[in-house]
Amino acid sequence: MAVDTPARSGRSPYRTLPALCVPLALTMLQSTVLSTALPDIQDDLNGGIQDIQWVISGYSLAFAALMLTGGACGDRFGRKRTFLAGLTVFLAGSVFSALAGSVWVLVAGQAVLGVGAALLMPNTLSIIRHVFTDSGERGTAIGIWAAVAGAAVAFGPVVGGPLVENFGWEGIFWMYVPIAVLGLVMGLRDVPESSNPERRLDLAGLVLSIAAMSAIVYATIEGGSRGWSDSLVVGAYVAGGVLLVAFLLTETLVKEPMLDLSFFRDRVFTGSVLAGFVLYFGLFAITYFLMLWLQTVLGWSAVGAGLAILPGMLLAMVSAPIAGWMTTRVGGAVPLGLGIFFASMTMFGASLYGTGARYSEYWWVVLLVGLGIGLTLTPISTLVMMRVPAARSGMASGASNATRQLGSVFGVAVLGTLLTTKMTDSVRDRLTEARVPAQARDSVVKAVEAGGAQSTGQGGDPRITDMVNEAFVDGLHLAERVGGALLLVTAVIAYFLVRGRDRTDIEDEKTAADATAAAEVAAGDRT
Repeated sequence: MAVDTPARSGRSPYRTLPALCVPLALTMLQSTVLSTALPDIQDDLNGGIQDIQWVISGYSLAFAALMLTGGACGDRFGRKRTFLAGLTVFLAGSVFSALAGSVWVLVAGQAVLGVGAALLMPNTLSIIRHVFTDSGERGTAIGIWAAVAGAAVAFGPVVGGPLVENFGWEGIFWMYVPIAVLGLVMGLRDVPESSNPERRLDLAGLVLSIAAMSAIVYATIEGGSRGWSDSLVVGAYVAGGVLLVAFLLTETLVKEPMLDLSFFRDRVFTGSVLAGFVLYFGLFAITYFLMLWLQTVLGWSAVGAGLAILPGMLLAMVSAPIAGWMTTRVGGAVPLGLGIFFASMTMFGASLYGTGARYSEYWWVVLLVGLGIGLTLTPISTLVMMRVPAARSGMASGASNATRQLGSVFGVAVLGTLLTTKMTDSVRDRLTEARVPAQARDSVVKAVEAGGAQSTGQGGDPRITDMVNEAFVDGLHLAERVGGALLLVTAVIAYFLVRGRDRTDIEDEKTAADATAAAEVAAGDRT
């Protein structure tokens, strides 16, 4: 029987936490900091709109496709070893990206960064599962983990703006180098090793999962620009679907799968994973478009937009550890349900404001963003780690994180398509009503169809610029209301899935079903 090697050697578990949070901050910072550098990258490397989109998407594609693999490798070869290997790859990708002389070399560098992030991120949670053996301490630790992740996302534009202004876009990647080196030193010194060495690596599952995720993510990214009926997009989705079915069948047949599908028979685990997907689909996608709204419609700088949402992220940092405490003391259903409810109210609230909004009017929406993130991220991660044996924590963490990353990719693509479609119809109607000449009207409509949200604030006739911005707001409001409704439904579903069994901690060599059965028997004995 496979047994984990000891993860603790008398040291304080809280000594390990900073060594995990520093690299975690890098992976989350990367998701937002680069947005401030895209115009400079486009000018310096002579890239087109599609090229620049893949500067961001290259990271997302590799990150999502390899997340499950990263968790499985940690369980088999060592969580510390895989974590440090991922950080080393991330360091190499940073140097490679900083030295890039063309857009597609930079895209390749972003893919390398995504590979490194996929190897290290799921193992941060898995290591926490091993080091923090007390469930109460673990909930607090995961709360701190979630707070760091939220803060890194918020600080991305704040840090990126000055770096780009003073050191060029390359300065972002050179900034990663000393932080990654610090993370390696701390990781080597403060992170204990744990593994499940007798477990076989599911090579067939590994290859099929990477291929399926890559095809699905690629199709989703390209669908927003090429159109959902494009033959390449449809073909990629078909290939991804076939590969996904083959992966699931393989996992039911092999003795030691890289993803134990029995996890999903536990409604707490399933409810947490579902909540993570929808949260990232809705709230994180809309956060991206809100940054566009602040910068292109309301005229904020990238740094100013980052500072505008900073109060919300600070609230997330405060509420995340509290949510962790609540999850381990009173159960995860309440903070999880409340957090997703607040996230839905964020989206409905944001849909009340348009082109003339002032910060003094929508400040409360910014705070709700932070409250929704802080109350939700911690119980999602804590419950997933509670409901699996420690020996398979990397597998569970990889599955949970991969699902969230898929949610963000699908959210930006699907809600972005809704936004662009509504924006195109709205700008056409506004220009027709204003009796703009047909040639000028068609030119603007084509620009909106091609650039979507990126076409806001374009130069030329101020009247046309105002109408494009107003049309963008129309599209944004539709996307926000759809996302808000989806989150509201998910809040109810997740609450009832998680409620009642959300304080049962799974021990090694037990399954969630075993623990649930034992808890029900104990409850029956008490009555």
